[in-house]
Amino acid sequence: MFEPPMDRCPVCGDYVVLVQAQAECAKRKNCGLNNSCPLRGAFVQTDFYRTGTTSSRAQPG
Repeated sequence: MFEPPMDRCPVCGDYVVLVQAQAECAKRKNCGLNNSCPLRGAFVQTDFYRTGTTSSRAQPG
């Protein structure tokens, strides 16, 4: 079974999953994007689980 890397956040006191973007974690934990996150360097730099509003597939037209 795959267990994602996690670390305890000193700001919220909870364990956070590090295979998400820091912005996504801040949104979920209500930390706010303007706080300096002590785990900022541990998060992935891209949120691989989300896609943009545009699709890479060609739309039937």
